[in-house]
Amino acid sequence: EWHKGWEEKLDHPVVNITWHAAMAFCDWLNQTYSKELPEGFTFCLPTEAEWEKAARGEFGFEWPWGNDFDSAKCNSKESKKGDTTPVGAYSPQGDSPYGCAEMAGNVWEWTYSILRDYPYDPKDGREDFKSEDPRVLRGGSFDNSRGGARCAFRRGSTPRGWFVNFG
Repeated sequence: EWHKGWEEKLDHPVVNITWHAAMAFCDWLNQTYSKELPEGFTFCLPTEAEWEKAARGEFGFEWPWGNDFDSAKCNSKESKKGDTTPVGAYSPQGDSPYGCAEMAGNVWEWTYSILRDYPYDPKDGREDFKSEDPRVLRGGSFDNSRGGARCAFRRGSTPRGWFVNFG
C-alpha cells in the first residue's frame, strides 16, 4: 500500500531510499552532468558535519530558521500533515541562514557519514565509503515531533535500510 498514489506526489521527496541508492543516484548525476559542473565539483551526499553546518548556520540554531520552534516552517508531527509535503512547501520561511530548504522535517536525509560519537572527527573512519556500519540520517520527518526535527538531532540506520520517511 505504501507505493500507491506516487503519481500525485511527483513534487514530493523520494522515499524508501537506502544509503546505497542515494549514493548510486549521486553517481548517476555525476555521469550525466559532469561536463556541466564547474571544474573540481561533483554531486555527493554531504558529510554529517556539512549537513549540520548547512542547517544550523554560523550561530548553531536549534532549527534552520532560529531557536524558536514554529510548525508553520517545517513538516513535523506538529504540522499534522501525516505524510510528505511538496519540496519547497516551507521555503523560504523555513530555510537555513545559507538558504538551504527542507532541512527540518518532511523526510530523514542520508549523509555520507558513519554514525559515531561526537566530537566529530573526519579522520576517525566515519567517512569510510566501503563500511556497512550504520550511516547518519538528519533532519527528522513528518512523523517526528519537533525534537526530532532539531538541527542537532541525529539517528543511524544500516546503509541497506529503507523506510517510508527516509529520503
